[in-house]
Amino acid sequence: MWISRRTDYATRAMLALTLAGGATPMRLQDLADRTAVPLSVLEQIMPVLRTAGVVRSERGRSGGYRLNHPPEKITLEAVVRLFEGQLAPIACATRKEPEPCPMMGGCSLRSVWEEIRDATIERLDRTTFADLAAGAAGPWLDPSKMELVD
Repeated sequence: MWISRRTDYATRAMLALTLAGGATPMRLQDLADRTAVPLSVLEQIMPVLRTAGVVRSERGRSGGYRLNHPPEKITLEAVVRLFEGQLAPIACATRKEPEPCPMMGGCSLRSVWEEIRDATIERLDRTTFADLAAGAAGPWLDPSKMELVD
């Protein structure tokens, strides 16, 4: 499974909000600075997370975004699915409406793809943003250690 850049950026934003602790909302510009995500992309990603109920936004001078649930209740799977949809590595191995294939009857490949799908979903589902925050280091905890790449 290949994770899109938007999904990567969304998970970065979620981790930054988790590490911020939620005492005050985080402005989009601060979120962009903490995650090395372009502001223009966050302007597209954050409404998706808000509509899904994962984060909430607050208006005004001190407004911004914060988590809408405790980080131990938000799984990596929930955020990845928002941006990736199906998590199967191939269309014939999706749980809902698998794509028809002339080789489906007795196909030994499909069972492997289904195992990969299930292992991926299981791993993402058991990883919460609280878990990720507990393992964070380097620039996640000290932004001065961020290495800018071109």
